[in-house]
Amino acid sequence: MNRYFAVDLGADSGRCITGTLKNGKLVTEELHRFPTRYFLLDGSLRWNIYRFYEEILEGLRKYAARYGKELYSIGVDTWGCDYGLFDAGNRLLDLPYSYRDERVIGSLEKVLPHKEWLYEKTGIQFLEFNTLNQLIREYENPKSRVTQASTFLFIGDILHTLLGAPPVCEYTTASISMMVDTREKKWDRDILDCFNIPATLCPRLCFAGEVIGVLSDDIADSTGVNRGVKIIAPAVHDTAGAALAIPAKGDDFAYISSGTWSIFGTELDEPVLDRTACDLNISNSGGALGKSLFLKNVMGLWILQQSKCCWNRTKPDLDYDTIMAMAENARPFFAFIDPDAPGFFNPDDMPEAICAYLKKTGQGDVKPDDIGTIGRVVYESLALKYRNVLERIQKAARKEIHIIHVVGGGSKDRLLNTFIASASALPVKAGPQEGTAMGNLLLQAYGASDLSSIREIRDVVAATTEIRGYLPAEEDEWEKAYARFKGLLV
Repeated sequence: MNRYFAVDLGADSGRCITGTLKNGKLVTEELHRFPTRYFLLDGSLRWNIYRFYEEILEGLRKYAARYGKELYSIGVDTWGCDYGLFDAGNRLLDLPYSYRDERVIGSLEKVLPHKEWLYEKTGIQFLEFNTLNQLIREYENPKSRVTQASTFLFIGDILHTLLGAPPVCEYTTASISMMVDTREKKWDRDILDCFNIPATLCPRLCFAGEVIGVLSDDIADSTGVNRGVKIIAPAVHDTAGAALAIPAKGDDFAYISSGTWSIFGTELDEPVLDRTACDLNISNSGGALGKSLFLKNVMGLWILQQSKCCWNRTKPDLDYDTIMAMAENARPFFAFIDPDAPGFFNPDDMPEAICAYLKKTGQGDVKPDDIGTIGRVVYESLALKYRNVLERIQKAARKEIHIIHVVGGGSKDRLLNTFIASASALPVKAGPQEGTAMGNLLLQAYGASDLSSIREIRDVVAATTEIRGYLPAEEDEWEKAYARFKGLLV
């Protein structure tokens, strides 16, 4: 009975979770949890990758203390787009930038002149923080050490390398960089040449479920696990891992990977690269085991997370359950925001930004400490934005959606999921909460030949997870609200 070790890093927190298959179910235990927030260094927002590495080692120590030495494999998943630069000796040249750093502002002007060409090759939505944009900025910066770099790796791939694997990039994360040919599943030399990025910077691509290395003996000895632990690449892009862990039976579903970001999409066998998909700015992100994920990013629970941070300055005991209760009791359909408006990307004070938006759009004068009203505005606006994205995806994919699955941390948010069902007029099934970690563990099981297909993986998820269902209500009121909401969208 193989036991696996998943490292699941989100933009707010990280988790070390162990799992094993037993009687058709995945039995898991969270061993270690830690914050992953970026920090300010010399005026830039950075990720302390070495602290993440130390937290992983602490997780391995806790594993050994709990289960003993025997461990089959380890794999790391993270958010996408961000990367680190390495010299010829495989040494990290600098701490990786966060995609929320201001250096990406205005970077779209460099790639939009090539919009149709880039989309036809990569199928990726145009976002300021795409890896291609970040690397363009890197080469424009005379202080950057990019000219000393021999290769680059995404965050999860860096951690695999620190653990003992050779430098490789897993496909699901590379696929959203806007530097990969989505049909051929390889780095696109024409794109690299167009933006003067050396092809030598891009390492070999590997695929989810592939054994890419072995945990270094030093790490094994210092943490107490056995030597020879395999490093198996999961879907390093957390969205792809979460999409794999959807307990769906058919193919007529959409999903929301609900966390700091909300990733709304559906699963396809082939990418959609036509003019309609390009104009609607929908991504064809690489999925695990040959699937294509047709999706859009929505500024998700980040808005509530940042609002809570501000409210906690004066109300340190305020928690998410209290915010939800206050929002539930607030006036419905009072006002709306477009969650993807630029002002919500990384403001100094999120409640102030929301109030300024409402005032600017003529929707009333709300005070930043009105937690219930602001919470309600955010919840309703997210649900209405999901409906808008759902309509775009159905149109571009020429596919009818009959159910929405919500996975990730947001799957436990009863009020949001209730609103999603009503706004979309579709049933919602919520769970699993730890979808990304489950996808990670089950892809390790796939790499160990303990599972052999997506169907088997999803059967395990369905057998393991308690799924909560939500049905539409007050559809006429939500229809009127949606008409008002659409008027706010650019």
